Amino acid sequence: MLFRKSKKFIPLFVVLLLIISCQDNSDIKNQSLEINKLDSIITEKSAFRKKRDDNIFHIKTKLKNHCVDLEHQYMNNREIADNYFGYQSDSVLTYLQKNLKLADATENKNWRYETLIRKSNLLNSIGLFTESKTILDSIQKDVPETLIFSYNATSESLYTNLYEYSKSNKMFADSYKTKLLEYYHKGYDSSKDPIFKDLFQYNIYKMDDKWEEASASIDKFINAVPEKNRLKAIGYYCKAIAEGEMGHTENQKKYLALSAIEDIESATTENRSIQELAFLLYKEGYYSTAYRFLESAIQDANFYNARFRTFQISKVQPIIEKAYTLQINSTNKKLRFSVWTISIMLIVLALVTYLVIRQLKIIINSRKELRSANEKLSSLNVQLDEANHIKEEYVAFFINQCSIYLERFERFKKLISKRLSMGQVDKLSEMVNNKKNIEMDLDELYQSFDKAFLRIYPSFVEEINKLLKPEERYPSTNVLNTELRIFALIRLGINDSTQISEFLRYSLRTIYNYRSKVKAKSVIENEDFEARIMQIGSISS
Repeated sequence: MLFRKSKKFIPLFVVLLLIISCQDNSDIKNQSLEINKLDSIITEKSAFRKKRDDNIFHIKTKLKNHCVDLEHQYMNNREIADNYFGYQSDSVLTYLQKNLKLADATENKNWRYETLIRKSNLLNSIGLFTESKTILDSIQKDVPETLIFSYNATSESLYTNLYEYSKSNKMFADSYKTKLLEYYHKGYDSSKDPIFKDLFQYNIYKMDDKWEEASASIDKFINAVPEKNRLKAIGYYCKAIAEGEMGHTENQKKYLALSAIEDIESATTENRSIQELAFLLYKEGYYSTAYRFLESAIQDANFYNARFRTFQISKVQPIIEKAYTLQINSTNKKLRFSVWTISIMLIVLALVTYLVIRQLKIIINSRKELRSANEKLSSLNVQLDEANHIKEEYVAFFINQCSIYLERFERFKKLISKRLSMGQVDKLSEMVNNKKNIEMDLDELYQSFDKAFLRIYPSFVEEINKLLKPEERYPSTNVLNTELRIFALIRLGINDSTQISEFLRYSLRTIYNYRSKVKAKSVIENEDFEARIMQIGSISS
């Protein structure tokens, strides 16, 4: 009864533990594979940043050896700035400023306009929209044909941010929207690369709320962009916007996660995908995941020094933090309740375990006693079988010997009668006193004894040899020597030296000497030797 109750109790205890352990992990476990991967890869951000730092250091080292003239210096500064863009804004600005000085020193207008467009793009990325717009306005009329696309793309990016930043003010928003649409078309027209035409076409469809067409255009863009390219993250982000507008929330989250993964793996700290994904998860009630993602977005914005991103995050951060804190408090309450519940159940389980163990000990002891009794019974049965076997063998042996001696006695009696009737008293006296006949009879008796004994204990010689030193061991034969016969008699229970001497026709001193001699050859203690002899017990079938 106690076992049945404990078996019912243990699964209940395990189920409760599983429920409690799942409470803290249910948030992320309910998400898609992409979000789970993002949650995992966030912890590796420092490794990806180190990889990018090492790559930039390698580029700097390589280019340092090629700064032979001003043009090479300009090209090298531009390459280093490009590698810092989206990662460390201060470093980008440093190298752009170097190129502006080179442009002024050489009076190279193309270098100057190219660098100013890049600087405007940088200022836009960190939230200095006014400064970015001032630069673009100052060079609008003089931009060379080769830089028109870069100028239009930078202007489009600037007015995208200005439009989003001013949505609460309709007058400014409408003005920026008009300019934004203008640069979408200009960007499309000035682009010589089909990939960028797809991106601008997406934006044009987006402004007209043609989301099916926009989604198709951005799909073409994503498929055309090579793997491990910064543009892949931009494509996924645009795809997420389209999916969200079409009401496909799960797909929206999926593409935001893919975009954020691309950003992390490329160590891009100027990003917005993870920030928007955090807000979506917050609205769905996944507060802990939203909080982790928002923390990552804040770290990136601060690292890149992106004021606009910091401003955007600051608007939602308190809301998500509050919800996360409430969730933590709720979880802590549940955990405290769970701890109390588990504590009580552990006490009950400990009590049940104690009772079960005590009962098991009783059962084990009973089984040990039963096994011991069975072993003793088995041993007694073996001994009884052996005794019966010995008895059968020796009864047969002595019946046979008696029969032989009775037959000899009968023949001897007839011979005596014959000799007497013939008056051959001398021959009769000679025959009676003939020792040779007696020795032959004894040899025959011992051979019969050896044969009968080895039938009972066929491994007797082998077992005795195990007790002796290697050089003192006996050869295995069907005939026992005197030493072996002495210990054969001992094995049969005839331990008295007087009885042994009478049977073997030796003096007591001789028997004693033989016993001592064999024991001296032993590899075990002398006092244990005869006890080990008594343990020899193989019975021939």
